[in-house]
Amino acid sequence: MPSYDLLCEACDQQFEVFRHGFLRDEDRACPDCDQTATQLFTGFVTARPSSSETPAAGGGCCGGSCGCGG
Repeated sequence: MPSYDLLCEACDQQFEVFRHGFLRDEDRACPDCDQTATQLFTGFVTARPSSSETPAAGGGCCGGSCGCGG
């Protein structure tokens, strides 16, 4: 589910909204002062689908480079 980071410039409150689909106008209401907040553009995380294939060895701990045998 997408999450949107918002900042209310009226009271300097930063908050997050979870919404299926696009952000609506009513989602922009600050929970503290009810003023309209501005959307912050931040990074995002995606989940990769599971696979029956074994991941290729390489970097990171899961690739075995840290000596964990993973």
